[in-house]
Amino acid sequence: MLLGLGALSFTVWGVWSSFERTPKRYLDTAEQKLLADDYLGAVRDYEKVVEEYPRSRWAPEAYFWSGVIYFLYLDDPPKAIRSLQKSIQMTDLHQEQLVTARQYLAEIYQKKLNQPKEAIAQHEKIMQESLDAEQVLESRYKVGELYFDLGDFEQARTEWDLLLKKNPSSRLAPAALYRQGSTYFIKGKCKEAMAVYERLFNDYPKNEMSHYYAKFDRAHCLEEGQRPAEALQLYKELEGHYPNKELLSDKIRRLEQTHGAAKQES
Repeated sequence: MLLGLGALSFTVWGVWSSFERTPKRYLDTAEQKLLADDYLGAVRDYEKVVEEYPRSRWAPEAYFWSGVIYFLYLDDPPKAIRSLQKSIQMTDLHQEQLVTARQYLAEIYQKKLNQPKEAIAQHEKIMQESLDAEQVLESRYKVGELYFDLGDFEQARTEWDLLLKKNPSSRLAPAALYRQGSTYFIKGKCKEAMAVYERLFNDYPKNEMSHYYAKFDRAHCLEEGQRPAEALQLYKELEGHYPNKELLSDKIRRLEQTHGAAKQES
């Protein structure tokens, strides 16, 4: 009896192994075509897996790579979304690929379809599902950016504040703090913005890039507050550092002209 069960088990395993052999071959062929930049050929072979062997163990991976190709190489967002969502729905998808699929979906919704709320939903799921703490913080930061783009500055500040509280030593923390200040600056609330920037300078003294942006905003606030000499000094400190060189040069040139004229009159 035991011998018979063993033979039956071996037969079932053999049939299953044979069943998986063809979809695996499709998958391998698709990978070779992808490496050779034959994106249409690759996606056809990945789709053969899911069309002919939808219950194969390789189906989730085939859906995943189909979605990646449609997004990155064939510029077909609807098909990319369908394939990536299918891959997520299948429980056999590797956890790392699951999170990556959601990252791609968030990017598609944000950059291709201009649907920030859908992008936010994907990032929120990443924060729930990812085992990588830094990856969770990255999604939190991006959610803040998306709310900022939607004009919901209060919620953007909340997201960046949560990031800072969760891990103030994260590489994203200085940028999150600067962005908090920028939500005040963009509304003309210089007093509140300057207070945040002061915290940025004190808490993250070595983060130069965030300092450059904060100093520029600070100089603008000084300029608006009728303190041109101090504003000009700050702008000049940014020469060779601030990314928008044309804007900085224009600020310095205009202040030098107006401040110089004012000094002559006095």
